[in-house]
Amino acid sequence: MGPKKNIGEIKDSIINLNKLSLNEKDLLKDSIEMLWLNSGLQKNKVEPVFPSSAEENIYRIRQLLAAAWSEDFKN
Repeated sequence: MGPKKNIGEIKDSIINLNKLSLNEKDLLKDSIEMLWLNSGLQKNKVEPVFPSSAEENIYRIRQLLAAAWSEDFKN
């Protein structure tokens, strides 16, 4: 059996992970908000913009999912 971890180390690790997850959550909220604003701008364009690469397709899918999630969240 390996060395026992100090309870203080485990507690500090949990606190640190919690802080990191809260930071990640805030960044995700900001990202979704920006995607939502961008999708609103894209919706007002007359000419559709078609992605030219797989990476752009993935990015657009994420935008659409974020927009749908935001609409569901409002309700």
